[in-house]
Amino acid sequence: MHVVSPALDEGPLALPQTGHRIDRHDADRQREDWLAEVWRRPGTRVLRVTGDRVRRTADGARPALEPAHGELPVGTVYLGEVPAADLAADLAADLAGASDEVSADAPGGVHVVAVEEPEDDHADAAADMVSTFMLRRDAAELAAVDAGLLTQAVAILAWHRGAPFCPACGAATEVRSSGWMRACPQCGAQSFPRTDPAVITAVVDRDDRLLLGSAVRWDASRYSTFAGFVEAGESVEQAVAREVAEEAGVDVVEVRYLGSQSWPFPRSLMLGHLAVVDDAERAVADRDEIRHVRWFTREELAAETAAGRIGLPPRSSISRALIEHWHGGRIEDAEPHPGPQTPVRDRDRDSSRDHRRDEGGDRR
Repeated sequence: MHVVSPALDEGPLALPQTGHRIDRHDADRQREDWLAEVWRRPGTRVLRVTGDRVRRTADGARPALEPAHGELPVGTVYLGEVPAADLAADLAADLAGASDEVSADAPGGVHVVAVEEPEDDHADAAADMVSTFMLRRDAAELAAVDAGLLTQAVAILAWHRGAPFCPACGAATEVRSSGWMRACPQCGAQSFPRTDPAVITAVVDRDDRLLLGSAVRWDASRYSTFAGFVEAGESVEQAVAREVAEEAGVDVVEVRYLGSQSWPFPRSLMLGHLAVVDDAERAVADRDEIRHVRWFTREELAAETAAGRIGLPPRSSISRALIEHWHGGRIEDAEPHPGPQTPVRDRDRDSSRDHRRDEGGDRR
């Protein structure tokens, strides 16, 4: 009997960056003196970001938030105000005995800013893996507010690195609006952080099997969903159908939107979908970006993953959320092999094809 996946009728995805309460103070941050005023407030906290990484607290539980002190660093970006209770664990040690600062139990919020720290070429990679949270790897471990702050910081700092000059006349731009706008002093043009929409799709057939693909840039045992950027003139639904047809050779007949995730590598917004196809037997990899495609039942995917024959995306990714949404619950990974790991460094892509490979290929 042919059925339509019950996942089509279920609610939105539960994703690492959702559920936080961050007030970005849009009107206030446009004031020239806002960032300096916030920096001087005793309760302000600083998130120091290197690439997509932040240091852990002493107990390793959360990203470290430091008190603001000294002169306002060049390039500081205002992230927002969060309820003090949401950050109480981080603030407790800093606030103990400091009567002039906010109390972790008091009403109101804590202002958080981001400061970019340079890469240390001599840092010990193994120690760095243990002492830091990495957005790509660890977002699922973080509290919603921590994941939200880190995602926001990584996205806007990456934008600043890539936008030092005016796109209209080429002059050097100046940072305004507490880090949320760059203005050209020569021609007056204004630039704002850019977000590129990308679709990411779990494909099912009428027997409710899931189609996954292995990208040529990965290990052959790693499988994930299908993704790519929305092209000029396309609707989101058209982009879903085109990407699935291009990469997996099947035609989408039904699409359901399930949720979104910011993926700031360097500036994507992943729009998650579940799509149904009728022509399952026509599934074939394009051999350009996708090496191999394969249909899975729930039982097959869970067994292959637990045995280590199939690798899935990390739990920080919307791709993993889409897969487990279809599965109806958590899929257990095989025990990791012991041995050193190499941290993933943030790489901003310049060409549209590299963007597609970083996002579509990375299947986040």
